[in-house]
Amino acid sequence: MSTQINSALQISLAQNERIRKRQLVAFSALFLALVAILLWVGHLATQANSDVRELIVWAVVATVVAVSYGVLALAIYINRTTSRLLRTMALMRNER
Repeated sequence: MSTQINSALQISLAQNERIRKRQLVAFSALFLALVAILLWVGHLATQANSDVRELIVWAVVATVVAVSYGVLALAIYINRTTSRLLRTMALMRNER
């Protein structure tokens, strides 16, 4: 490999690593938020005078957050990683 292609590969891999770290931080933060929402729903469910509508709203919020973030995080991760890997393979192929 030439030094130019090698440096492009290293830059691409470094960018991928930074994105991966941000995704892990965002996933952890959202996971903690989801756990907090679920604990709140559990707290509301144990109250004798709790409003069922409030309980349902919080349960729906928790479900929407969990499903949408999971799907979106997975899609973003797959797309970004795949595009970087394909670009890296294209650079290596052009070298030959």
